[in-house]
Parts: sequence; structure tokens; C-alpha cells
Amino acid sequence: MLDNYEADEFGVIHQIDFTPIKYDKKYISYYEDLSDRTIKLGYQRLGWVLGITGEVPRSVLEIGYGTGTFIEAAKITGVADCAGCDIAEFPLPQGVRFVDWEEALAGSWDLVAMFDVLEHIPDLSFLARLQTRHLAVAVPYCRWRELGADGDAWFRTWRMRLPNEHLHHFDRDSLVALLAHNGFDCVTLNCFEDGIRLRPGEAGPNILSGFFRKPWTEEPAERQRRTTPPRQARPDGHGPSSSLQKPCAQNAA
Repeated sequence: MLDNYEADEFGVIHQIDFTPIKYDKKYISYYEDLSDRTIKLGYQRLGWVLGITGEVPRSVLEIGYGTGTFIEAAKITGVADCAGCDIAEFPLPQGVRFVDWEEALAGSWDLVAMFDVLEHIPDLSFLARLQTRHLAVAVPYCRWRELGADGDAWFRTWRMRLPNEHLHHFDRDSLVALLAHNGFDCVTLNCFEDGIRLRPGEAGPNILSGFFRKPWTEEPAERQRRTTPPRQARPDGHGPSSSLQKPCAQNAA
């Protein structure tokens, strides 16, 4: 492990000593210059969420909304209550309300979205306070553990390490373990954002996306749908058979 980094009991890697950067208009302007990409990502992320849930959420909170492309897509799609929370009150699309940190954690939401956010927040204990039915996240995919003896060399030059900005680093297992500790079941993990976000000549995986739910917030009908095995054709093609799906078992790019 590199100096000034340590892994916790979940496998999440943390920078130990850091100097917080300033998240201001200058910081946001970098993403504004990538507006075509961020608009595409906003709709791609919403499509991913709707494909999993099969319904339009009743309320959506985006923590770290930045340029607001995802929460705007949610509003356009028909989400009744759309809210954004960020370190500063950056402009929000029409019909989307701003909530501060305490309001965000005190509220109850159908969906909370945090895309490229978890790695920036110094204290992750807030996850235990999130009151949400569903949680959608995207984080840089850290391959340190996966690469074994070559992990340190890779981590030292990884462009997404970004000391003082990215304070925590996740792989599939550590993201699932951290969120399970805070009451969230993993539904699916994948790297679909790499299709837009990989740089020319760069190989993935680079961005890890995960969708989670709190099981005790499910409506009875939803719980029944999720726990009833899907009916599939038998190998011989003559009639149905059943098999249990394995959430988070696949890492589809």
C-alpha cells in the first residue's frame, strides 16, 4: 500500500492525511466544458435506473448534482419531487429544489443518486442516515486489490487517484460491503459508463456503477417480485423451469 493510504475493514482504501480542495465555480467549469458528455451521461444514468426499477420514482434526491444533468432528466421524465444537494448552491433546472445537507439526510426519498460523489466526501458515516428506497452510485473503479503484487505500481500512476480530491477508493467487493454495513442490498454492478467516459486508447474498467435498495423500505408487491424466481425455458426447450438470479454477480461493461 502506498504511503498515506490505508484499507478499512470493508476493503475501501482511504487517504489518511489530506488538504481539502475547494469545490467552487472554477471546479464546476471543468464539467461545464464537457456539457455534451454530461448531458448524455444524465440521460444514460436515468435510463439505467428506470430499466432496473421499471417505474418512474416518486421523488429523487441527487447529492453532488454539479451541472444538474441527471436531476434535470428526472424532472423532464416526470418525477414529481426533484431535489439537489451540493457543497454550494449551484444553479438547478427549473422545478428542482435545493436542499442543504441536513435537509437531505432528514428527508425520505424514493431514489438517492450519487454519481462521482462518494469518493469526495471525507466522512462516509452519513450513509447510515440516508432514508431512501433506492440508491444509485458511480465511483472510480480501483483495481489495487484485483492486481495483487502489481497493485501499488498501478495505484501510484492511476489517473483517478487524485490525492486530496478523491479521498476513498472502491472496488466491487468493498463498495458492496460498505453499503451492506449501512443497510443497503446490492441489486446490480456494472461499468456501463465506460462507453462514454473512457479516454482514447484507455482500457477499462474505469467507472463502477452500482444500484442498491433498502429491503425494509420495499412495498410488499415489490418484495414478492424480487424474491420470486423468474421462470425460464428448460434446457430441452420444453416448458418452464426456475432459477434464482444472482444480483451483483455480473460485471457487464
